[in-house]
Amino acid sequence: MKIQIDQSGKIEDTARNTVIAYSNDKQKAILITRKTKRQMQETFRLCGAIRLFIYFTFAIGIYYLIEDLRGSSIIIIDLEYYGKDKIITRIINKLLDENHRPKHSIKFARIGNRPRVHYTAKNVFDGKKKANRTISFKELIKQIKKTDGRLRECFETLVGAQSRSVKHRISRNKLNVKTLKNKAKK
Repeated sequence: MKIQIDQSGKIEDTARNTVIAYSNDKQKAILITRKTKRQMQETFRLCGAIRLFIYFTFAIGIYYLIEDLRGSSIIIIDLEYYGKDKIITRIINKLLDENHRPKHSIKFARIGNRPRVHYTAKNVFDGKKKANRTISFKELIKQIKKTDGRLRECFETLVGAQSRSVKHRISRNKLNVKTLKNKAKK
């Protein structure tokens, strides 16, 4: 089976959503919201790996797009990030292996604006159709932790610290609200 994959809305454009889609006899599209991309960008920045944010997010998006394919396929990915084919392929193959999914032959080539896959991605990006799935920040982090040892350690530390600090801020805010309500009653 041969599958073409295209992206609408670049990963690095954090003001817009990103849609990654494939189309052959079936069509599927996943959505990564701008909010999720900003969270990813900030987490990578805190890890000191800001340049990797784009490639990891793109590769994990492709993984979620193809994770339910049965059997090996020839996957042709539109050349979105010239010269980064090897890192993107390595991340996808690592995720397929870690999650016990079949291996695929991954190639990169210009797809252009004519193939059906371009319109599949564009229609979801423009809001004319719904994505099959929206990928969350937690799902992206979960897969990153399976790929690179250095990033895994950094992300485990950062994400754990962020969730604890958020919980602390929420409980502190609730306490402040209760205090203000008590003062208002008096």
